[in-house]
Amino acid sequence: MVTRWKIFKGKYITKFSTFLLLIVFLMIGVSSALNIYLKVKNYESIAVKNYLESDSVSNDLKQAVNRLEYVMRVYKNEDYILRGGTVENIGIKDNQKLAELYNDYLAENNYEDNQEIRELFFLEMEHEIQVIKESIIASDLASYEKIISELNLPQGYIYYATDGENETTNTGNPNKDYYLLHNAYILLTEKGIELKPDNGSDVSDPLNDIFESETFNKNLRIYVAIEDDSLLQRVNRWNSDRQILMRNTAVIIICTFLVAACFSYLISSAGKVGGSDGVYLTSFDNFYCDLNLMLIAGIIAVCRMEFSTVLNIKSVSENLMRLAMLTITAVVSAILLILILSLARHIKKRTLIKHSVIYLVLSKSLEILIKMVASGPLMYKTMGGVLLVIIASVYAADKALLIFLISIISTYIVYKKVTHFHKIQEGLQIAKSGDYDYKIKLDGKGEFRQLSEDINELTSGLKTAVQNEVRSEKLKTELITNVSHDIKTPLTSIISYVDLLKREGLNSDNAPKYLDILERKSNRLKKLTEDLFEAAKATSGSIEPKFERVHINSLVEQLLGELDEKINEADLIFKVSASSDRIYAKADGRLLSRVMENLLSNIFKYSLTGSRVYIVISEDENYVYVSFKNISAYELNIPVNELMERFKRGDESRSSEGSGLGLAIASSLMEAQGGLLELSIDGDLFKAQIHLDKF
Repeated sequence: MVTRWKIFKGKYITKFSTFLLLIVFLMIGVSSALNIYLKVKNYESIAVKNYLESDSVSNDLKQAVNRLEYVMRVYKNEDYILRGGTVENIGIKDNQKLAELYNDYLAENNYEDNQEIRELFFLEMEHEIQVIKESIIASDLASYEKIISELNLPQGYIYYATDGENETTNTGNPNKDYYLLHNAYILLTEKGIELKPDNGSDVSDPLNDIFESETFNKNLRIYVAIEDDSLLQRVNRWNSDRQILMRNTAVIIICTFLVAACFSYLISSAGKVGGSDGVYLTSFDNFYCDLNLMLIAGIIAVCRMEFSTVLNIKSVSENLMRLAMLTITAVVSAILLILILSLARHIKKRTLIKHSVIYLVLSKSLEILIKMVASGPLMYKTMGGVLLVIIASVYAADKALLIFLISIISTYIVYKKVTHFHKIQEGLQIAKSGDYDYKIKLDGKGEFRQLSEDINELTSGLKTAVQNEVRSEKLKTELITNVSHDIKTPLTSIISYVDLLKREGLNSDNAPKYLDILERKSNRLKKLTEDLFEAAKATSGSIEPKFERVHINSLVEQLLGELDEKINEADLIFKVSASSDRIYAKADGRLLSRVMENLLSNIFKYSLTGSRVYIVISEDENYVYVSFKNISAYELNIPVNELMERFKRGDESRSSEGSGLGLAIASSLMEAQGGLLELSIDGDLFKAQIHLDKF
């Protein structure tokens, strides 16, 4: 028992440790992922070691060229925007507000759209149109300044762009050779695109669309380069990002394998306790499986929806965001793991479907429906069936084949019911003749099946009643015989010795011996009479126990102390053991003491001289047990249930001094206290065990 407990305890600690390790490894992995998210800008660096060999350089230069091309094509420069260059040839469809103003103009004057009306619109609505143009100029100027501001951020770009008439630059140097002196540049001229470093990127392909555009200005020139100091900073940042990526990616991969290993162990060991077979459920498994799955899906859905919200905490504090993410990871992973392991145990126990609300509702609904149908009166069912056949026949009046099928089905059902009825009649006739072992066997379900089962139970009950009556008559006969014998024996002795005293006189030498025998026989007759009355009183149920808190340990010690002289005379060795020093039972102390006295009396009479007698006191959550075990002086070949009968003795020769009522009285007294007396025999080993409610 201790070994099994150690195994169980060890398994539990291992499982719990693995559970915690899984969460820890998962948090470490998430923390590494957050390091990448918060610290790394160039994710490409994990695959490309050298920054100048990456697509990042080309993509940055390409983006700068695209922005400058858009500026030169749309905005030109700040002066161009301010003097109205971007709105000089604006059309009605080029601006939403202008289109809305034109549509209102048409509606108010009931005009139809044509070129003449459009010219008239620009003349009559000149003031309103000018307000719109000024708004467009302000918007274009803001967009231009935003693009130029982004290009002029501390990114190390130097650039020059011109369309032949307008130019924009942050160096003032239009010399192409100046940009060629740098280690990273891109040049857009009428000849095409020149890129350094040229790492085979397809960056030039999108830029070729500029040349193919119908609005392409052949005088367009764009020179962009990255200053060497800024390029060195980019290389250093690239190398730093690569180190962070490599280190944290390795941690994530290791943690992934460790999490998978822990999860596999928890799944494989779910439901197993110690070295025992079978699957054991926990209190968590009382939660229905379908609700479990819904909760898992709900948690995952909420996490997905709120994931970006948690990431946005970064704008307040990166440390706060990291703490929130790790806390959520720990709590959510623990909850999900508990729910998943519960599902795993149900899958192993094959109760995944049965332990669900849907199955419970459907099964209960079906059960109620079946009971409603089965419990309805037979007349209602028959009439309902007839009515259904009539309706079907009316509906199928012009369909001969359908009517034929209905008739066949109806005939078959009637035939089955009549067959069942005849089997029930046959079974009743057999039972009437006295054969109560015959069972009526009907297949299917329905009223006749239920009726046959009721008749089978009735015949079984009759058989039991008859057997009990026969046995009762036999016991009555045995009782009379045993009482007559046990009373006649001491009474005959008393009469004989009284006659001897009359003939020899009280002054004879044998008188004291005769008186001693008369006293013993009288006491035995008195004891037998008292036992008879007590047995009758106990079995009649007229004893009213007075329940109290009984200290079993003290009661056993007290009885053994009182019977110490008999123990020594019987030459028996008593071994008393208890699972606790204080074991209390709900019992009548006087009746319980008499039960134990009777059991000990049996032990004194029938135990092998010099043998050991074991008394074991134990308890569990609800009951108290007192076991008496002894070795009989001879082998017991009597059925256990017969030992409980009155006047039944272990020695069939009836040579012992007992009345044969001790165990019968003890059993009745235990029943009066709501307890139980159990006997068991194994060869010459006799065991009696008392069951009582725990106080």
